[in-house]
Amino acid sequence: MLTHLEYDGKEVIDHIRFEDLLTGGSRIFYKTHFLPMLMMQGKVDELFLSLSSKSGKEYPVLMNMVLSDNSQMHTVHAVGLHMAKRNKYEKGILEAKQAAEKALKENALLLKMKSELERHQELLEQQLRELKRINQQHVEFNKVLSHDMQEPLRKIQLFAGILEGKTEKKKDGEKFSFYLNKLQDLSLYSRDLLMKLQRYHSLEKRMNKFTSGNLEEMIQAAVSKLNIPEIQPDFSKLRVKEVRGDIPRLTWVMRELMANAYRFRIEDTPLKIEISSELIKENYYKTVQDAYRYTDFIQIRVKDNSMGFPNYGQDNAFGLLQKFHVESGKGLGLAYCKKIVDLHHGHILKKDNAEGGSQFTILLPYLP
Repeated sequence: MLTHLEYDGKEVIDHIRFEDLLTGGSRIFYKTHFLPMLMMQGKVDELFLSLSSKSGKEYPVLMNMVLSDNSQMHTVHAVGLHMAKRNKYEKGILEAKQAAEKALKENALLLKMKSELERHQELLEQQLRELKRINQQHVEFNKVLSHDMQEPLRKIQLFAGILEGKTEKKKDGEKFSFYLNKLQDLSLYSRDLLMKLQRYHSLEKRMNKFTSGNLEEMIQAAVSKLNIPEIQPDFSKLRVKEVRGDIPRLTWVMRELMANAYRFRIEDTPLKIEISSELIKENYYKTVQDAYRYTDFIQIRVKDNSMGFPNYGQDNAFGLLQKFHVESGKGLGLAYCKKIVDLHHGHILKKDNAEGGSQFTILLPYLP
């Protein structure tokens, strides 16, 4: 050992104390812990100390010491085992620990970044949907203002001209009343249509706060509001009943779909309406390409045996002022339904049944 410490026996014996051969840290440990333990217990097993060579190099050893007490003096017998690679191993363990801690931190950071990215993708999806919806709405309103709203006004002008001509030539009370009634009907129609369009356009501002509702109770409320004996829907297949959203608006959607089934029912055929619901997994992203996050949606199906809409695809079915039959109102019902579902970040689809009738599928994000 003296060779490793760069000393010979003459330099050490009677000249250098054991503690003087220790490094600073080991010297403190020796005085405060090692030596008191040796004096109390008479021995010390496997304690690590670092010796310092003449040139200052560190020499790690594992020490065993025994105190021998004779009549003249205390003698300490010591055995030291050189631990040349201990520091290397400890350094390796420390580096491995630090690497593991760094990996954990980086993994936590990656998870946080992934969560943040998903949140931004979700926000982007909502913004793109909103932009697409607004653009489509503007296109439809341009069509309405350029054509659909002009037609009643044109007819008003036509009948007004006829009325003016008739009153100049001769007084014909019966024809005068007929044309006057036409003018009044068209005026009322135009006013009613304008009011409905204004309600449609301002729907975002009039949405109620989202609350929880029971789908079965919503269907019953819709049936009660319609007050039509023939409308008795079968809702025995409701697998999920809890819905969260603007409950009055969603109830109106159910009412409108059932009213359509009744309005376009087949004569001499009992009306059948079946409403079912279930929980499904669906990709949340419909607008952002190559983005996938499957979440829970409540799927509501309204199926009937009415005449259906065989000549209209998905895009036309929910268009503004889209009239499917001659006597089918103003063509705002399904457009209103779609807008309500869109404002819930959901989807509504139309499908004609193979056996006849129509089926509407509503997908709403499931928010328990």
